[in-house]
Parts: sequence; structure tokens; C-alpha cells
Amino acid sequence: MDVTSPPIFCGEYMKSILLLKSNAAVFLISILLFSFAIGGEVFFQGGDVSFVPQVEDNGGVYRDRGKVKDPFDILKDHGMNTIRLKLWHTPSENYNTLEKVIHMAKRIKSHNMYFLLNFHYSDTWADPGKQYKPKAWEDLSFEELKDSVYRYTRDVISCLYKNKVMPDIVQVGNEITPGFLWPDGRVGGSYDTPEQWQKFTALLKEAIRGVKEAGPGSDSIKIMIHIDRGGDNKGARWFFDNLLKHDVDFDFIGLSFYPWWHGTLNDLRYNLNDLAVRYNKEIIVVETAYPWTLDNADKVGNIVSSIDQLHSGYPATVEGQAKFLKDLITIVKNVKNNKGIGVIYWAPTWISTPNMGSAWENNALFDFEGNALESLDIFSETPEDTIKINVKLRLNTSTHYDTLRPYHFVQVRGELKNSLLDILPDGRKLSWYSDSELIMENIEGDYWQVVFEVRPGDTLLYKFWTGYNRNRPTYLRLGWEGPILPFQGKGNTRIFIAGENDTILPIQFYNSTGEALPQYWKPYEVKDNYLAIFFRVNLAKLMKSGIFDPEVNGPVGLRGDSTITSGQLSWNKTSFFLHREENSVYNGSFWSGTLYIPKSGLKAGDSLNYSFYIENINGGGYTEQNVHKRRLVITSSLLTQVNDTTLHWVYFNEPGYNKIKTEVEKAKLYAIRNIYPNPFNNRVYVKYNIPENSNVTIDIIDLSGGIVKELVKGKYNGGEYIVSWDGKNEDGKLVSSGVYLITFISNNIVEAKKVLFLK
Repeated sequence: MDVTSPPIFCGEYMKSILLLKSNAAVFLISILLFSFAIGGEVFFQGGDVSFVPQVEDNGGVYRDRGKVKDPFDILKDHGMNTIRLKLWHTPSENYNTLEKVIHMAKRIKSHNMYFLLNFHYSDTWADPGKQYKPKAWEDLSFEELKDSVYRYTRDVISCLYKNKVMPDIVQVGNEITPGFLWPDGRVGGSYDTPEQWQKFTALLKEAIRGVKEAGPGSDSIKIMIHIDRGGDNKGARWFFDNLLKHDVDFDFIGLSFYPWWHGTLNDLRYNLNDLAVRYNKEIIVVETAYPWTLDNADKVGNIVSSIDQLHSGYPATVEGQAKFLKDLITIVKNVKNNKGIGVIYWAPTWISTPNMGSAWENNALFDFEGNALESLDIFSETPEDTIKINVKLRLNTSTHYDTLRPYHFVQVRGELKNSLLDILPDGRKLSWYSDSELIMENIEGDYWQVVFEVRPGDTLLYKFWTGYNRNRPTYLRLGWEGPILPFQGKGNTRIFIAGENDTILPIQFYNSTGEALPQYWKPYEVKDNYLAIFFRVNLAKLMKSGIFDPEVNGPVGLRGDSTITSGQLSWNKTSFFLHREENSVYNGSFWSGTLYIPKSGLKAGDSLNYSFYIENINGGGYTEQNVHKRRLVITSSLLTQVNDTTLHWVYFNEPGYNKIKTEVEKAKLYAIRNIYPNPFNNRVYVKYNIPENSNVTIDIIDLSGGIVKELVKGKYNGGEYIVSWDGKNEDGKLVSSGVYLITFISNNIVEAKKVLFLK
């Protein structure tokens, strides 16, 4: 593309749409590819570089590793794939005009980057503090204003089409939380009325209609609604609830997030996840920035100049800027339901020059001399950051000193070590307080589990908290379990260090005691060639009724089949006794003990019949009346594996769970687990799993179905593998930019994933 050629003239209210149909097929194909890519795994990451023409016209230059380069080359080389440009209606200076936008858009397209167009619908800056209509529209009636918005928007898009620089995303209005085109389209404050919302949304619909009716295929352009409330969930919900109530049709939610104005990263995380679930829309943080220094290189005062404006934990250094940007991108990439699809940095190239100052120079991604900062590399750091693993955490509460039932409440509380964020990759909050969102699900009796995402290398510190509900804790330690000795290291918490693969942690038992117990302690001893069965019964109801007094009656024991237990149990006398858990609920109502049965005398399918028995009561003994014989089935897995063999606790004389949980679960195996980076312009890596020894074929296929490159073919052992593709076909030639399919075939497993190649 000739980026130096002048733009094709586009007069006001153009009549040229019909003349453009000869290029319709080319445009429709580009729209199709964009739509196909955006429906896949594209993450829009880039910057608003609207100030580049002014910087370049005033002698500014950009360098990468000491060499002067085109800023578009630098941004793309460092991982950006999207460029945003703002458009003013009739600016006082010759910048942000349609002509300048066309020149810049040609540079975008020549670099195979996505183009995001930002209509301000003003002659100057439009933001939450000012949304003034263009001077040319000041005296129009409301109906005339609607028509002008429609025609202007349509004609701009048509002109861009004619110049072959169609935008991929169009933003209709900039930070329009208070509406736009004041006073007609103003909302909020004293303008928060049904009449004003009706007028505002009517204008907005005309802008959207102008995009959709601009020419062949323009109805496929994605529409973004942009507000400023990155960390303000209440304000964001107020706006979009009203917008959708008036049936405004759009594709993306755009948010600005500057911590000195919009809150913390955790505020942003909460807002993004809530909006994603509430509105089911893709979300882009379309404006953000952070300072790399608080120094000033010119006489223009900087927007951020005080340490009080910084986010806690993120200093005004290149490293602090990089960490802020990395954490923000991580938050967006892990929005619930995969609705976080992009981060656009505002004015990364707005540096000062000898002839032009900048209020943003210390927020740019270039230093005062125009050298690219190392923080710019964050945009290319996609492989490790995008890998997530699933962890299944399981807990057995049969050792709880309270009567915890399946309808009660079990919560994981803790933190990600060495991280200022309290967010897991799946968007849930993890904290040491009641607001922790890791809530365990009861899966049967005393067994609870929760599945969550972490990143390889993450260290999780945690403990269990229990209650009758979220606000009413169990009676010991206000719901907290007792002290825990982690499986490695020191401290009083449980610990998990994430590896590279999905993980199912061994069953963990709730510690009700005041004694520090190892993280993976068991209420029984694991002995070779013995089956360990932990029996536990609650006598609180007998104690409350006056039938049983542990100071007078007892002890409590077990009676049952003699043969299957190698003579350890008998129906005629008690030879196996339980011990009283004196600190358990209701003044020590639980009794428990472990019976060790030789496996040599057992076979799968055998049944152990047993009953709890109280000595020294009613003139002799007292056996269970309603459940005279409880039954435990011995399974093959119980005999062949060392596993959790705890019986669910039961109430004396009442039926309840009495089977052993022995299922051994395996981590879920995927075909293609991850593709990174995506889009790519050098090499893409494909991480995949095969569940067992099998034949595997992985091919690169174009959209016409033709095989471009065979990556893998042969028989492989079960496991995890990584293969890469360099964008070349079987003849060793680079393929064209576009969307390709990576197909995976292994036995009965067939899967296809999209990848976008940008030269």
C-alpha cells in the first residue's frame, strides 16, 4: 500500500457509495476474515497514536535500541496489533482531521494492524467534563442534529472505504458517560431524566446507523460504546442499564482506566467481571496509562506529577510501569466467560519535542529522547501469561468437631503469595476475609470440592473456613480450622505451588484441633496390606435426651462381622472401642476410631456389617435400634489403592452415609490446550495433550480447506507436547497474512483452533 498517496477526495454528504461496489468483494473478504478472527482468540492490544503526526511535524523521532524507526514498526515489533485514532469534526488546527486519519490509517493497514476509529463528535476534546457539539451543528434542531450525526458518520466511513482503509472497530463517542452533543444528548445529574435518555440514545442510534449503512459490508464493523468508569461498577451499571433499556445495539464495551481517577486494579477486576456476566458483551480497556517517572522534560505540566497519584505497589519507574501494564492485561485476559478482549494504551507515543511540549510525556512508552522503554515489551509477553491450569481442591469434613451438614458453608480463604492482586485467573476473588469467592461445593456427605484456575508457578496460601452460612461460623475459632504445618516451608497455612498441568490435590482433612497438624494429615495411619477404616458417630441427640451421659455411660464401641474383620469385631461383645473427641460440639459428642483390617482376608464385593454400641447403659449395653446393621461394601479400588477411606460421620441410631469415597479422578485432558502468541508474526507455539498412546496428526489449514503445512504426524506416547509453526508452507515460503486453522486429530479426538498470522 502506498501510504504517501493523498487521500481520495470525499465531499460532505457524499453520493459515491454506488461507485464503490467494484471493491465490495475485496472488502467483504476482509470483513469476513476480521469477523472470523474476532470470534476466535484475538486479543486487541495496542495504542492510541493520534499524536504521532504532531510529534513528527515538530521534529520528534522514535528509536528502538538506538536506531531511528517508524513508530508503527516499533509498536508492532513489540507486540501491538491494534491502533486507535481519534477524529474531530472541524478542529482549529490541522490535526485529528479526516485527511490526517486517512494518512494514518494507511500506515496502520500497511503494517497489517487492526484499526479502531474514535469519533469524538466535537471540534475538540470530548470527555466526561465536556461533550460540546461541533460549531457547525450548534443551531440545528434536534431532528436536524440526528440527521447530521447519521450523514456525517456514514460519509466518514464511506470515505475510509473509498480509500481502502476501513476501520475494524468504530467507537461512537469518547467517554460518553454523561452523554454527548450537549445539551441535546446530555444525561446524568440534573439531566438524568427519561426525556434526556431518549434523546441521547436516539442520537447514538443514528451514529450507529451511519456506520452500518456506509457501504457494502459496513454492517459487519464492530461498534464500541466507550465510557470512563473503569473502576466504578455502580456508575458503569447505571449507564449500561439505561442504554440497553433503550435498545441501543452495540458489540463492545469500552472502558477507560487510569488509577489516579478510576480506582484500583481490584476495582477494575470486579467491574469487568460483573459487566461481562451482566451484559454478555466483550470488553476492551480502551484507554489506560501509567507513569515511568515523575520527572518533567519540558515546561508543560504533566497530568501525573505526584506520588499521591500512583497505585499502591507500582512505583513511577519503568519497572513499575511494566508491572502495572502486565497486571492490567492479565486481569483483562482473565475476565469471566472470556469477555476481556483487549487493552489499548493511551498516547504511548506522545513525547515532547524541542518545538512541542507534552503533558503526557512521563506516561508514554518512550523516554524523553524517544527511545522505546522496556515496558513496551509487555505487549509481546504472551506465552506464560496466557497459560492457566485447573486445580481441583477437595476437603473431607468428617473430622470437623461441629455437625457440618451438606447444606452448610465451606469457604477457601487465602492469598496469592508475592502478588498485590487478589484475583485468580478465572476472575474470582481470593482473600483472608468473608468476601473470598472460592466457595466449596458439597459433592456427597462430608466431601467438598472447588475447581479454580491458577498460572504455572503461582503459590497459593490458604486455609478452610466453615459456617452454617456465610455469616454464621461454626463454633470453634469463629469458623477457622486449627493450625496447619504446610507440606513444605514454615507457617500456619496450607500451601499449593502450581506446576504446568491440571492438578487434583489429595484429599485434605479439616483440622478442628488446636494442635498443629501436617497439611495432608489423615485421621488414620496408612499401613501396608491393611485397609484403614475411620468410623465416627455423633451422640449429641442421645446426650440431649438424657439417655447417654459420657461421664457415667460408655465407652462407645463397634460391633459387627467377625470373619471379614479377622476377628476384630463381634456381634456378641465389644472389642473395638472409639475414643471421645472431647473438644467436639455439644461438650464432646463425637466418638471416632480407626479399624485396620488385613487385606489378605478381603475380596472385592465383600460386605462389612456393623453397628455402634454403647457400654454401661440401661443396665448393660445399648445398640442402635433403627440401623441395627450398617453395611459397607468393599470395592476393588479400595483394596488396590492407598486412598481416602473415611466413613462419613453419622448420628447414633439414625441412617446416614456409610460408604467409602474411593474414586480416583484424573486431570481433565485436552487436545489443543494453548496457542501463543495469537495473533503472531514470527512463530506460534501449539501446546497439546494426548490422553494415551495414539496416532496424532496436526495440520495447518487455510480457509479454503487446503493443507498449508503438516506439523505433526506419527504415533506418540500419552503426555503433553509443544510444536511450533513459523508461518511457512510446505515449500518453505511465508504464507499470506490471514486466519488459519490448526487441526488436531488423535483417535476419536478431533479439534480445530483458529490462529491469525500477521506479516
